[in-house]
Amino acid sequence: MNDTQDEIFKAFIVALVQQTEPLPVTVQSECNKIDETLTIIDIERLAELHPPLLVAYEKAYGWLVTHSSQRSKGFPPNAESEINNTTSTETPNTARDNSDLTKLNLPELLDKMDSKIEPRGLKKLLGKILKAKDSVQASRDTILSSIADGLFHE
Repeated sequence: MNDTQDEIFKAFIVALVQQTEPLPVTVQSECNKIDETLTIIDIERLAELHPPLLVAYEKAYGWLVTHSSQRSKGFPPNAESEINNTTSTETPNTARDNSDLTKLNLPELLDKMDSKIEPRGLKKLLGKILKAKDSVQASRDTILSSIADGLFHE
């Protein structure tokens, strides 16, 4: 799997997490039809089926592309604010619930995903999310548990 594919899968997962409502039945049905041969074309087609999902996906993917060189060098995207902020507002992962994920800004959410989910695990993770009855809720549950428990970090 190449970096572009990883970024597309990651952007789609983030877009699902950011949805405030479950996907429409027709879109969820299309998600459920995707199997383990999931491709980037499948992801882009799914995103185009639901305008709010497409907007969130394009925003996340655009951010990833713009900041990929910076992130690959290990520099946090919000390094300046971290340097200037001497007090930590971080809460333990065990205190987080699903609503907290939607409140995280894009760099924070991606940083949390990057720290806990191995890139080679993104396709399998996304496949599991797409097969769920409610992919939006499944994305939140899956990401929350992987952040809290490190289940996908190898």
